[in-house]
Amino acid sequence: MLSPTDPRILTLLSSLPDYREDEVFSVSSKLRDDGHSPEIISAALTQARLRQQACRKFADRAETMLFTADGLEQASRPDAARHHAAVFRSAGISSLREVGCGIGADTLAFAQAGLSVTARELEPDRVDIARHNLAEFPHVRVELADGLADITEPALWADPARRGAKGRLADPEEWGPPLSTILHAARQVRVSGIKAAPGIDHSTLPPDATVEWLSSGGDLVEAIIWLGLGPSGRRAVLLGHGTLTVPGDPSEPSAMVDPRELGSYMYEPDPAVIRAGGIAQLCADHDLAPVAPGIAYLTGDTLIESPFLHRFAVEAVLPMQEKKLARELRRLDIGALEIKKRGVDVAPEVLRTKLKLSGSQSAVLILTPLLTGRRAVLARRV
Repeated sequence: MLSPTDPRILTLLSSLPDYREDEVFSVSSKLRDDGHSPEIISAALTQARLRQQACRKFADRAETMLFTADGLEQASRPDAARHHAAVFRSAGISSLREVGCGIGADTLAFAQAGLSVTARELEPDRVDIARHNLAEFPHVRVELADGLADITEPALWADPARRGAKGRLADPEEWGPPLSTILHAARQVRVSGIKAAPGIDHSTLPPDATVEWLSSGGDLVEAIIWLGLGPSGRRAVLLGHGTLTVPGDPSEPSAMVDPRELGSYMYEPDPAVIRAGGIAQLCADHDLAPVAPGIAYLTGDTLIESPFLHRFAVEAVLPMQEKKLARELRRLDIGALEIKKRGVDVAPEVLRTKLKLSGSQSAVLILTPLLTGRRAVLARRV
């Protein structure tokens, strides 16, 4: 099998025009006429397509990088990778072992932060790609070897494979390597970080860990299990905006808060706060409460300023009946409607079509259980 780093592929790749799906056939035909082999053409066009997709993560740097499809999907976003590097640097770490470097996204951030890295991979094509992507950093070594063997560095970073033949692997013991195996090695070094899916079950987390959920631009992007950072707990990290810490055993269930009647404002916590179990802390800090049992919309009568909360001013509470909703929205001249929901079995886009909106005003419609039953809350962002 051809390596993406084959000089013939790299030479052809550098000469290709910007990738366009509707031009692949004509470009391929021309390249065959020019004497290039089908295998080289296919590999170069694949890299051109992946580079185009990678621009969303890596911006201009994607133009010189190589990728695999699954490696690109699993690669840390640059702002998340910079956060990983900053945690190691703040812990006094200057060198680390990386287990499962993939295409080298985290390795790149570690290198740019001045860390020395021994990165290991078990797949030859990923080793070739990572070496290409990290060639400018002499303090990075990429090796085809077991990353958990012979660890001499003071820190460890692991990004285990979390997909199998049937998709995502929910059980951490099915990861490659299994979580228990990584934890055994992680406890032999000063500081370690293990990347995980943000939906990881709290009960599977080590009780002595600090577990972070990272949010970027309102998107929940990943979880990280840290060992060696001090007291255990869970953290919601809004990259570039702040951290909310919930102290205690991260494997324990989240604290619950009694709901209250809908007030003047509704709040939607950032998804990192929800996954980190920080609802109770936000409620205590700002005199808020859930609008119904088990629902992550919060309410209160005071306008709160917090990076962890999206804010909505309540304007009306309407029944969840399509005809009545449509009539009221027409009366209010609502044409642009953002529809949000929790705890109700409604498809927002289907509902939007049935409402037949045509007004000149905009609003937010929040479909949710309240203490009085399922309702549609008409609101505006503030």
